Amino acid sequence: MANRDRGDRILTDWNLVFDALADPSRRYVLEYLHDRSVPVSVWELAIALAVRTTDRPPNQVDIQVVEQAETGIVHVHLPKLEAANLVKSNGETLELTDHAETLPLFTPAYRGIVRPLESEERSDWEP
Repeated sequence: MANRDRGDRILTDWNLVFDALADPSRRYVLEYLHDRSVPVSVWELAIALAVRTTDRPPNQVDIQVVEQAETGIVHVHLPKLEAANLVKSNGETLELTDHAETLPLFTPAYRGIVRPLESEERSDWEP
């Protein structure tokens, strides 16, 4: 019975990881944090997400778009990423957990999980 409980817990953990990875904004958050060597403020991450979403330079993104991104990070994305043990926060800054670093999310073989392949790099079998 103990093995089954352990297996159910592991399955639940992977379900949380897959749920966290299901959203492109959360994958971008993971990529952004992975590319930084220091913890990142929620506001900095909100600006980066707003820039990505609007495809405008940071000084041309409307403050309301940044505030909406911040709200999404705090109330939607961060809870899912924390539940999957991929991101940790101290209330001011965010960073990847050691657990996230051990998953094959950022290795070249799994590059497409968090950092999708560019269109010219896609294989012939994709539609």
